Amino acid sequence: MFQSNNYQIRSNSNGRGWGLIALGLAVLGAVTTAGILALAMHLRPGGGLALWGVLAAPVVLIVAFAVIRQGAGHAWAFFSSSLRWWHILWMLAFASALVFRIRTVNDIASDPLDAWAIYRVVVDMLVAFSLLGILAVRRIHWLGSMFRGVIGALTIFGLVEVASTVWSVYPSWTLYKSLEYLADVALLAAILESVSSIKDYRKFFNWTWALYGVLLLSVWMGAVIWPNAALHGQYVGRGAELGLRLEGVLPALSSNDVGTFAGIIVLICLARLFPTSNERFRKLWYLFLLGAGLVTMVLAQTRTAFAGLLLGVFIVLIYSKRGRLGAMFALVIAPIVALFTMGGLIWSFMERGQTEAQLATLSSRAQWWAFAWQTYLERPLTGFGAYAAGRFAVLAKLGMVGTSTLHSDYLDIIAGTGIWGLIPFLVVLVATWWYLLRYMRDPSLDSEGRQLAYEALAVLALLTFRSIFMTMLIWHPPLHFLAIIGYVEFLRRRRRVAVRYAPQAVHFAPAIERHQQLDLIFAAHVHGSPQDTDSSN
Repeated sequence: MFQSNNYQIRSNSNGRGWGLIALGLAVLGAVTTAGILALAMHLRPGGGLALWGVLAAPVVLIVAFAVIRQGAGHAWAFFSSSLRWWHILWMLAFASALVFRIRTVNDIASDPLDAWAIYRVVVDMLVAFSLLGILAVRRIHWLGSMFRGVIGALTIFGLVEVASTVWSVYPSWTLYKSLEYLADVALLAAILESVSSIKDYRKFFNWTWALYGVLLLSVWMGAVIWPNAALHGQYVGRGAELGLRLEGVLPALSSNDVGTFAGIIVLICLARLFPTSNERFRKLWYLFLLGAGLVTMVLAQTRTAFAGLLLGVFIVLIYSKRGRLGAMFALVIAPIVALFTMGGLIWSFMERGQTEAQLATLSSRAQWWAFAWQTYLERPLTGFGAYAAGRFAVLAKLGMVGTSTLHSDYLDIIAGTGIWGLIPFLVVLVATWWYLLRYMRDPSLDSEGRQLAYEALAVLALLTFRSIFMTMLIWHPPLHFLAIIGYVEFLRRRRRVAVRYAPQAVHFAPAIERHQQLDLIFAAHVHGSPQDTDSSN
């Protein structure tokens, strides 16, 4: 879905296939046009609308044909290349977190392992045993990889979560959820021991974004099949400009998550429409995904996702050397729109029909956080157990029996593990930001590597802002966050290996060849021994 190169399908069979599709679209366009004209003749009030439909139909069909062709080209390019073991395990980790029913605290207490919980446990165990199998046959030494660099700090955070089982208000819940998160980290560590080039990591990035794209596609399929549940499942206040909120039905996905994942897709599309180099992307395909993502965000009505998106857009404008365009938009166009045209409409849309009191409490989040802080002060040294504190020690007492988290990564960490979990997590987050900003200026990175860092930085901006208001980064499986951390650690290890075994590749090689030498050295280090690398050079 998010493949970057321009691939062409050249076989005669594929050419005939596209010809059949084009013929089918032409027939469909002719039939549609005839039908609309017939309708216009019989329904005079709708004549103007029908006329516009006739005029727009050919353009829509042509654009649809081009979009389908480019999208199919991306899919063909991706699946025609060899799939690796980590494609499957990463997808299984993603699938293990899909929710097909909503449970309350009472449901969990009465039946901890219902059918869907067993499904989740089985998929998690499949991933864990696959990793153990890979380690047992000594194909990939991911255990040591877990304790290096930024991944090491994240592993320490996971171990603190596991240790909080001792003082948790719901020990079995804390233990399982903590081990689940550690399994995600272990999988990322194993992938880092397998990926040996920036081109391979781009495939990993594309696979991750494609998984979220497919999940959003399921949301739209649910809106077609179960429109009432998908569009009117969540309460929207009276007087709201848009009296609905889009959410996932099967699998279940909250409007908050729908808005966040759509925002990620939008930022990836923007970063590829405004690349940092002369790399060419298929613009029509990304324009289509950009439009679909924006429509999805509007229907999801997630306010902080829009704010995070603006932060990501700011990074895109700065690093794509379009800062003047961003400044003009921020200082000229946006105030004009706000004051003279759509300002009232935008504000009404953002209110979602809520009162001033509801807006002041951030949709009741401030009340949850205040009660969570008071609860935490009862055990300031330990908290109440990772993942269990927010749900069972705070929200259940407030009567929010169906809400899983405190809607803030940092409050969830503090309530569960205190400062002992917060410190390593903040180290991970700050280090990820620092390394990405540093690598954006790294001369050893080629245009492709810098483009990935640029995309990761934009998405990280959205996720960081959203993590203040939602539990996004510590809840299984935060594949978006883990993929970004993995890229930072991949570049860090790549550079350290090159500096240690072939410093001339970093300091003395021509800039145009430097990234190629780094890839060769790191690939040899991953798949062989450093000594062999030196002797071969």
